[in-house]
Amino acid sequence: MSERDNDYADTSALPGRVAQAALLAARFGFRNSSAIVYAPLLQMLAAQVRGGVIAEMGTGVGVGTAWMALAMSSDSRLVTIEKDAPRAHAVAELFADDPRITVLRGDALDIAAHGPFDFVYCDAGPGKIERQEVTLAMTRPGGVILLDDLSPTRTDLAWWLRCPDVVTATIWLTPELGAILAVRR
Repeated sequence: MSERDNDYADTSALPGRVAQAALLAARFGFRNSSAIVYAPLLQMLAAQVRGGVIAEMGTGVGVGTAWMALAMSSDSRLVTIEKDAPRAHAVAELFADDPRITVLRGDALDIAAHGPFDFVYCDAGPGKIERQEVTLAMTRPGGVILLDDLSPTRTDLAWWLRCPDVVTATIWLTPELGAILAVRR
């Protein structure tokens, strides 16, 4: 989750559910929502999953969830997990009317029990910078893993760039903010 480029203070131009999640962020004083520059990438990756399952590790207050839900097909599902119980409960209420979305409360790696997944948005430390093999195992062959919050000086995501079980690409959305996309072989 990013503390940079994630100012959702002006919700007037945001899609409805994203704006509602941004209001939850303000209510909880949560400053780690997915940066706005990731929205098109999240939507593109969610849209390519047809009849499959998406995982989000680190729900926060549901901003990333909302961006993905906008682009998901009607026959796909999104399972998201948040360790903070009050935030998980609030996000579950926010998406209560969307049967495609399941909000769980627990540690990020607990989501593995709900896989395998076609797309994994790995937005939490466990599974992203430690115990990466669990994230890899929960992803279907050919599935995509998105690792956000990459900066030019960040080195703790190097495991993904060296892992022989994935093909990776580094993309820069701004000069200071990027992502690693990994496809499981």
